[in-house]
Amino acid sequence: MIASQFKIDSRQVGGDAPCFVIAEAGVAHFGNYEKALQLIDLAAEAKADAVKFQIFNPEAMISKASQEWRDRLSPRALKWEDFRRLRDYCDEKGIIFFSTAHDEPSLEYLAGLNPAVFKIGSGELRNWGYLRKIASYGKPVIFSTGMHTMEDVEASLRVMTQTGNSEIAVLHCVTQYPTPPEFVNLKVLDLYRETLGGVIGYSDHTAGFHIPLAAVARGAKIIEKHISIDFNVPNAQDWKVSCGPHDLADFITQLRAVEAALGAARKTVTPGEQASIEWARKSLVAARPIRAGETITPEMLAAKRPGTGIAPDQVETVIGKVASRDIDEDAVLQWVDLRA
Repeated sequence: MIASQFKIDSRQVGGDAPCFVIAEAGVAHFGNYEKALQLIDLAAEAKADAVKFQIFNPEAMISKASQEWRDRLSPRALKWEDFRRLRDYCDEKGIIFFSTAHDEPSLEYLAGLNPAVFKIGSGELRNWGYLRKIASYGKPVIFSTGMHTMEDVEASLRVMTQTGNSEIAVLHCVTQYPTPPEFVNLKVLDLYRETLGGVIGYSDHTAGFHIPLAAVARGAKIIEKHISIDFNVPNAQDWKVSCGPHDLADFITQLRAVEAALGAARKTVTPGEQASIEWARKSLVAARPIRAGETITPEMLAAKRPGTGIAPDQVETVIGKVASRDIDEDAVLQWVDLRA
């Protein structure tokens, strides 16, 4: 059983709390510490709740059998000590720092930085020892579920909750950059909510941001969206699914608007609608002149705007009453115009 809500640093996540927005910086710094600082600035200025990086040692993460991937990712790795400085800079900027660790030495270093939350990437879901180790730190855990089945997700959760840690959020994810809309399958959010309970979210790999906005409307309590300050980069894919300085703030503003629009599951007349009642609703009016003393019959009545008089649903009550005064054609009927 996973918790329905918990705290990441000082922020409540899940339940009725606002959606927790993660700006996924990943390796969009391309190994450049100054760019990593700029990514933090971008996330903080756009009012993301957290900014997330990826920490890894290429040799510990990738075997010699995939030398091409080692060579591709090695220039994008920051020094371990850089992450301590990034954490401190995030503290200055008032944004939560955390990271995905892709190998055990990096994980152990990251744990020493005392992050508020740990992130598990989709590629680790069947790595039981790794999952158990992260959950055993006793901190909240967010894990993505791309490239895996529902059975894999449930098995991974069992491994982690057996450590006694229930503060685990599950993110629907499709590991394809960019993901075509027809493969996003946001209804998995419903499946996770109904089957797993707890805090459910969405890690986005689509172009634009209409899909993560739809995920919020579908009930996602965490949204992770890639960010970048560099675009059209050869041999890179994250930029294809990233928000940047031109649209990250707009994305988060729109997300908050969608969130506010969800409201509550009760149908009422809102305060803002009160002013519309007068012009948009209808009232019973005289279909012809009515003389004082005449008994009201159906053909004497019509329903027209404005809504300042007797409502049309009271027509059966009005029929059979007597006009207490002369009523002009098209006059809006009031109860004072009638008597028994």
